[in-house]
Amino acid sequence: MTTSKLLNVALVGCGAVTKLYYAPALQDLERLGQIQVGALFDPNPVNVKHIHTIFPAAVPVQDLDTLTRFGIDLAIIASPPQYHAAQTIQCLRSGISVLCEKPMALSVAEGETMVAAAVNAQRLLAIGLVRRFLPAVQTIHTLLSQNILGNVNAFSCTEGRVFKWPVQSASYFHDNGVLRDIGVHVLDLLIWWWGEPEEIAYEDDAMGGVELNCRIRLKFSQGFTGEVRLSREFQLPNSFVIQCEKGNIHWDIDEANQVQIGFQESNYCMVGQLYTRNNTDDEGLSVPGTLAADFHQAFANQLQNVIAAVRGTESLLIPGESGLASLKAMEHCYSQRTLMAMPWLSEQEILAAQQIKDNPLQ
Repeated sequence: MTTSKLLNVALVGCGAVTKLYYAPALQDLERLGQIQVGALFDPNPVNVKHIHTIFPAAVPVQDLDTLTRFGIDLAIIASPPQYHAAQTIQCLRSGISVLCEKPMALSVAEGETMVAAAVNAQRLLAIGLVRRFLPAVQTIHTLLSQNILGNVNAFSCTEGRVFKWPVQSASYFHDNGVLRDIGVHVLDLLIWWWGEPEEIAYEDDAMGGVELNCRIRLKFSQGFTGEVRLSREFQLPNSFVIQCEKGNIHWDIDEANQVQIGFQESNYCMVGQLYTRNNTDDEGLSVPGTLAADFHQAFANQLQNVIAAVRGTESLLIPGESGLASLKAMEHCYSQRTLMAMPWLSEQEILAAQQIKDNPLQ
């Protein structure tokens, strides 16, 4: 593809994530002359109507087969997770590159089929794990990869709020508990920083439906362990804490461009506001540039990376193969899930809950 041609984008799924994140970012990219939104697909006409007011030149389509008529270069799959695999594969086989929202699929087998479809079609498959584009997360990656604070001793991640996501359909909750919803981001970052875990122990509160709360204990090959707690029901600290030999790293997940670092045997900690780095000055020192990206800017940066990769001018930061790693960890969690302790239940209720968990189809 030549870089002079506008990249023609289709939005597949016009629900909450498109309204809140993809539409604003794509509007900015249209204004910059990088893309045009050429087609919209969603089985709910109300969703399509809203997004069509934002992109009036886009053509609403009734099925994905018709996308090939409009010269689509990239399809953004932002539909509920149970549709990701089928819609991604259909677009790839039609010769269209894909950016698929997280989680990329409901199973490793589906994910592997998606990756194979991209290879066979010679098209790109990107996964929307946007947190890797946050300046704070990239800074933590640098701190850890360069061993600046020494070896990691332990970590803890907590993320939870009362669920308020503006879902457009009950299908959002189909096999989509807190682990697939929030946990995919957490697991992706842990695996990006340290590789795939050696051991995983998982428990949740699902009793015939999807989980609202879960706990994951992980051990990595470097020898340290840590815990992840997730909730759609309770407010949690919403932070990552990594304890190292020479200090600790603290990241509030709502702070896209800020990291806190504490040092061993020091009475002080450093709260670092992140800026882009300009070329060094005359004395060889780095000069701060502009304030590093916030969440919405990072979301746009993710899109720009995918667009550049489709054009052939950049490498894809999160290809389908990378998305498989967190998918494997989630599948392992679900395969050996145990019932979370719930002391407010009676003994009889606990036995009934355990029976439902062990025999969900009965």
